[in-house]
Amino acid sequence: MTRFIDVHVHPPLEEFYRGAFAPFLAGLTDYLGRELPTLTVEELADEYRSRQGMAVLWAWDAEAATGQIAFSNARVAEIVAAHSDVFIGVGSVDPHRGAAAVAGVHDARRLGLKGIAFHPPAQRFSPSDRQAYPIWEVAEEEQLPVFFHTGFTALGAGTPGGSGIRLAGSNPITVDGLATDFPGLRIVLTHPGLPWLDEAVALVRHKANVHMELSGWSPQNLPLVLAEALDGPTIKRFLLGSDFPTYPLEGAVEAWEKSKLPQEARRRILLDNAAELLGIEV
Repeated sequence: MTRFIDVHVHPPLEEFYRGAFAPFLAGLTDYLGRELPTLTVEELADEYRSRQGMAVLWAWDAEAATGQIAFSNARVAEIVAAHSDVFIGVGSVDPHRGAAAVAGVHDARRLGLKGIAFHPPAQRFSPSDRQAYPIWEVAEEEQLPVFFHTGFTALGAGTPGGSGIRLAGSNPITVDGLATDFPGLRIVLTHPGLPWLDEAVALVRHKANVHMELSGWSPQNLPLVLAEALDGPTIKRFLLGSDFPTYPLEGAVEAWEKSKLPQEARRRILLDNAAELLGIEV
């Protein structure tokens, strides 16, 4: 039996750290004050199996901004195929690559991936950029949800100039236009968007195609605006995420299981909403 689906997992692999993620690794560990755990694919699979969970693994493509070769959609699909009982794949395309990015969305669907993830600050773009609209058009056509990092990012934090990373692209209000222009496109705000929490919750309340992933928040200490959103019909659009390995998986699932939310609401956040969004049978 599956207990939960963690919709926000970066592969904690040496090849990811030393490749696509290399420009951010040292600054992130300095900011966090600790090293990120390094696991093998098999160890990561066993970690989630031992907890009766599934992990949604994200590809990463910020090549135009960093010069680093992507942790590719094909590589994520390969990992998922080797451990399909526990892993689900989400792709990444570089929004600066025009037609190649559009083709990448089609390729993600062909590879069996279940969505496309974006980190606007790291990729140095805004979701509202018109040049990215062909990507949203084909994602809607392929029925692939799109995930956007929103709010503060630890990438570049505490460094002069934020290492070139601009926070403005992670304001969730930048997603409002494409949520309006592509009503069939399912959108996930990853993290509740602090310091723009009100804007993020407003989007979920206003746009039925907008969801929110809750990594970084404890159900025991929720701001009122978020607690109110979890106590109503929008409960169907909130998802469990850990942002592992940036933050530990340990305790994240248990906190929601032991929360004071009604049992149906807990199950929706932990499992059902993600299964419905990604088309997963559990």
